[in-house]
Amino acid sequence: MQTASIFNGIYVVQKKISSGSFGVVLLGHDKEKNVDVAIKIEKEENEDVRSLEREVQVLERLQGTDGIPKLLWHGQQDEYNVIILQLLGKDLSYYMKTKKKFSIKTTIQLGIQIVHVLERIHNKGVVHRDLKPENILFGIEDESSKIYVVDFGISKIFRDAQGNILPFRDNASFIGTTRYASIAAHKGYELSRKDDIESLIYVLLYFMKGQLPWQNMQNVSDEERTVKVGEMKMNIDPRELCKDVPIEFAKILEYLKQLQYNSEPNYCFVYHQFEKAAENQGIQLDNIYDWDQQQQMKISQNNENVDNFQRSTTQQQLQPPQSTEMKKSVEKQGSNLIRQLSNNQFLIPPSQLKRQDSQQPSVVSGSVMLSTYNSIRPKYQPSQIAFDIKVCGDDSCPQDIAQNMKQTAETGNQNGRQNSCAETVGWKDSVFEENFEEIPLSKKYSMLKQKGVAIQKKRKTSQSPNQQRKKN
Repeated sequence: MQTASIFNGIYVVQKKISSGSFGVVLLGHDKEKNVDVAIKIEKEENEDVRSLEREVQVLERLQGTDGIPKLLWHGQQDEYNVIILQLLGKDLSYYMKTKKKFSIKTTIQLGIQIVHVLERIHNKGVVHRDLKPENILFGIEDESSKIYVVDFGISKIFRDAQGNILPFRDNASFIGTTRYASIAAHKGYELSRKDDIESLIYVLLYFMKGQLPWQNMQNVSDEERTVKVGEMKMNIDPRELCKDVPIEFAKILEYLKQLQYNSEPNYCFVYHQFEKAAENQGIQLDNIYDWDQQQQMKISQNNENVDNFQRSTTQQQLQPPQSTEMKKSVEKQGSNLIRQLSNNQFLIPPSQLKRQDSQQPSVVSGSVMLSTYNSIRPKYQPSQIAFDIKVCGDDSCPQDIAQNMKQTAETGNQNGRQNSCAETVGWKDSVFEENFEEIPLSKKYSMLKQKGVAIQKKRKTSQSPNQQRKKN
């Protein structure tokens, strides 16, 4: 079906929304008012039905009625009947495909709103005659919880110009949708206000149960299906049909069966039954639907996830680091502390405290090379330096100290290796005294010589005392 890209010079076609038995619905845009609209176009092969002409006639009668879309423009273009309508939201069939069935609360709230709309259009002298989920839509934006009834292509004005109800007919053809049509429609009777409400009850039962008993008939033609479904509706007891749902729905069906063609339904009775069902079920009618609750749960879950993340982050900041993290943290803090406390010389001292002859070992003590860096109290290997009291030249040296120093030197000589050297210095000029001044040993020896201290080297025997003892 080829259509124009713009209608009435204002409404620009954007994309296809849906298609029905008699036409196509497109998404359009009003260039002047800068708002989106719905464009309904009558299919070429159904031009003789003129459903849009009937719909325009009904919509003009219903304009200003709450729950009825606004008629913005209608006319013919390129040999097609076209009507421009207020854009609405998703229909209830969309939510059924998503949810599979509705809760009792959602169903009751929908029922109350739809009955209100039906009462208004009935008061304007119109019966819808094709109530189904696809023809019940929500509004958009601020009206996202408001119900609209649409598609008046097979609706009928049942009052004449004087307000009298049109006469009853019993030889009419079937009209409506088989699944939700009233018993009167299956019998070929003229439809009236009670039939819209009966169709509504079938729609609501479908919402709560997920399917109706007469669905999914196999290997039957459309005509046979219409007849068989009608027979099931006439023969089934309302309470059996409404099993596992509030009993008030069965009471509404029983009440509708008592009405005649020209009877005005007691809408207050229907409202009261819905409200009573909600009360008996402990349901609060707050216009929050199943899909609204699901959206709120998602938002709540997202907020909870954010809170948990923030709480977890805070706890991690407050908790002491564990294992590897603690070790890394201690090492990092220790490194910073060492840099700050360089005067204590825990590890690496500043460059000014390094030995001047750091490129060469200061002295070999046994087989151990003394480091070019000093710690606060270095631990030396057993010294190979012997103290010769005789050459010390210091009469003030106590005899007990001199004796201990000789024994210490002799013990070190016995534990040394072959061909190692021992040097003798005065006891007052010990390495421990001079080492804290960070003076190289070579310089220390020179200083000792200048002071008159005699220094001599002794060659150790090549064999240890144990080896000599074995030979003997």
